[in-house]
Amino acid sequence: MGYSASQAKAFIEHIAPLIQREGFARGYSIVSTTIAQAIIEGACATSKLARDYHNHFGMKCGKSWKGKSVNMKTKEEYTPGTLTDIRDNFRAYDSDIEGVEGYYSFIESKRYANLRDAKTYRQFAEYLKADGWATSSTYVNTLCNTVQKYNLTKYDEQNIHVAHFPKYEGDTDSIVMALAAVGADSDLSYRRAIYNANFTDSYTGSAKQNTAMLILLKEGILIKP
Repeated sequence: MGYSASQAKAFIEHIAPLIQREGFARGYSIVSTTIAQAIIEGACATSKLARDYHNHFGMKCGKSWKGKSVNMKTKEEYTPGTLTDIRDNFRAYDSDIEGVEGYYSFIESKRYANLRDAKTYRQFAEYLKADGWATSSTYVNTLCNTVQKYNLTKYDEQNIHVAHFPKYEGDTDSIVMALAAVGADSDLSYRRAIYNANFTDSYTGSAKQNTAMLILLKEGILIKP
């Protein structure tokens, strides 16, 4: 599945801060490989699973999953060099933030415990493959090449600052009023800029989009453009 250079740039600018925030908070020192996973697994949010269901990592349901799911086609490389078409159930989320949180909850299982100890992006990739994340025989090289292509190691630096709006603690259902309450501009053009800094789809001013921003503002994690 192809995507343009501009799509990749916009996607990285959107997803990297979300992965940084969650990854560092949970004690992981390497996030560059995870960003690379999101790029290749969800094709920079152009795949249906990533775009519509906010699963940028190709996470399947498994027996323990109790949340939303979607049944989709996928390919597995059970035999090196041979792709097999299958259908499987994948985890579905309501937002990219939930999807990123879901990824880190997924890898906190005993199976992926070694990822927390990874010190380089290649080591993280090798651990993923060894732990059974993907059947692709080229998965490690694909991840590492993606990290190198987009210079993703810069995101492993924890001092990169991501600015957020102050947490809104009121009870309004209006994003306009909530932004005003925290001292932020709330006109349409700025709301569009805010939305684009936090989500991958284009802002139309819909009630669903405004509610999504309001939820983040109430959690204190709405990123400033």
